[in-house]
Amino acid sequence: MLPGSHSASAGHAGHIDASLRHHALAQRLARREGLPGAHENVVLDCTQTERFGLRGPGTMDWLGEAGLSVPQAVNTALTLPCGTSVLRLGQQEVLLAAPPGGSGTRLHALRKAWGDSELAAKGYDAYRDEGWAWFVISGPAAPALMRRISMADLRPESLKPGNLSQTRALHLDAVVARFDRFGAIAYDIFFDIASAAFALDVLTETAAGTNAGFQLAALYATE
Repeated sequence: MLPGSHSASAGHAGHIDASLRHHALAQRLARREGLPGAHENVVLDCTQTERFGLRGPGTMDWLGEAGLSVPQAVNTALTLPCGTSVLRLGQQEVLLAAPPGGSGTRLHALRKAWGDSELAAKGYDAYRDEGWAWFVISGPAAPALMRRISMADLRPESLKPGNLSQTRALHLDAVVARFDRFGAIAYDIFFDIASAAFALDVLTETAAGTNAGFQLAALYATE
């Protein structure tokens, strides 16, 4: 759904250009040390956290070969025991994401296993690590902020934990997933990284309008 996808032949492991993650937000957000508490209202830029997207024929076959649990329905998600999130975006499309701020060790291992797999069809790298920015909005006032940045019905009673919506948010095409994190209601938002600075402008102004004391910060991966 989102723009900015790279084309690649099936089975190509790809090369991660980490510099693409150092987008316009790098100099605008203070780095946060540690995860927020349940009562903090936060907007966290998690673009530096590892993620790995696959799409195309053979994607689900490879996930099965890797022994990974997969959501049964499109537009649902689950969290593996290791903390990795699995978002099913299509019949043959998934996004794997490390916990916000977490180590990317597990994702690196999965990427290598995918590259080493000898399956004839195993999907291809969708370059979500390079092409998508990633924000997490969390806290008691998170639903109120979501109402202001999207016309979709993202209320807690409508978008339940483990569900996601491929919709419009921040005036952009976006994937919004409900993963309650840090003991609070939380939403993960993925969108074209080229629009990250614009999205931050919208979030900064809109969060201030809630008068909920939202803190905006960058959450980097654990070393």
